Amino acid sequence: MKTLVNIFDPQEPSAAYLFLKQYYQPGDRLLFISTRQDRDNVAPYASLFHIPEEQITIISFHRSQDSYIYERICRRLRSQLSQEVAYWVNLAGGSRYSALAIQHVFEQFNARFYYVQTRENLIVSSVFDDSIYDNDDTVEPITYRMTIGEYLQLHGLTHDCDTRPHTPIRSYAESSYIFECFKARRLTEKAYATLELLRLVYRGSRRPVEIAAIRNGSSGRRKPAPAIDELLTQLAFVPKKAGQLSPQELDYLTGGWFEEYVYHILSRHVKPQQIAIGVRIARPGNHQHNNELDVVFIKANTLFAIECKTGVATDHLFNEIVYKAVALKETFLGLSCRSYIFTLKNDYDHRLFQVADMMGITLCPKGTLTNPDKMQQVFDAIIRQSHEF
Repeated sequence: MKTLVNIFDPQEPSAAYLFLKQYYQPGDRLLFISTRQDRDNVAPYASLFHIPEEQITIISFHRSQDSYIYERICRRLRSQLSQEVAYWVNLAGGSRYSALAIQHVFEQFNARFYYVQTRENLIVSSVFDDSIYDNDDTVEPITYRMTIGEYLQLHGLTHDCDTRPHTPIRSYAESSYIFECFKARRLTEKAYATLELLRLVYRGSRRPVEIAAIRNGSSGRRKPAPAIDELLTQLAFVPKKAGQLSPQELDYLTGGWFEEYVYHILSRHVKPQQIAIGVRIARPGNHQHNNELDVVFIKANTLFAIECKTGVATDHLFNEIVYKAVALKETFLGLSCRSYIFTLKNDYDHRLFQVADMMGITLCPKGTLTNPDKMQQVFDAIIRQSHEF
């Protein structure tokens, strides 16, 4: 049996996780090297692997001189290691300085060295010797594929992936038809006004709403929308139950259809391992920061988060959407996550694209979504970013 060694990095926990998934065998022990402040974040590994705590060792350093003075790092590590153990050491993670010290110490023991390149889904096995011409370094692809739930749990997040459906309620043909209506601006002004009323007044309703009540208003408290039938006809939308709209259907009409359209086109053209709509995430114990991912998918261990917006009225509102996407990436989803914004707003002068690009977000505006050649370029870029082999 062997001991698998990882430098724990809270900014990129996938490197350690994929290393373990690639090489862990029952009976192996795990050794994590971390700062004292990060040691509690190692817990997800034990739960995801169902490994008893007694098989996991953590060597932790204070965020002080112990974590950046070379000699202190070496002395501390050497005192914890054994010549009787075979160590497989993953040098990905942490600072370059600490990795140098860790490599130096483990070279004095029975150790093999690896480097996990998560961006390219590869693991490099290296032999550190005096010869650089014998080609004894090897590269192998990471064969394991994470689920969305695994990725989120690994980043210390709670989620509802397994507690409710995250699939479309309508077919691709239906969402595609509505997309074509918006693309060609087929809706009348009355239909657009009715759609806005549904968004402002009825979206988020917990109970079905009678179409007659929408048409006529209700007890003077809600503005009537006499064009509701016109809207449903123009969108070719037939309610599941005649005469009423369910909460899910109200959400669908006021923007959910666009999330489903994006879900369908990504499923068809990108072919992710898993894709979901409306996944809610949060930090354990922090209910003030619950967030919902419009469309999220994972392909070759790379997570993609898509914000879907049918309309963005002002530049200020667009900037808020960008800042939200950046905050989700940096605070919740990790730096390796790829973030996109799909919107039906036009970006004629590419100004919005530049704002998003400066923040590390890729924008797909109406001009891209309605152009098959440009969308194929987006799909190809996503596939390249996932490094699927």
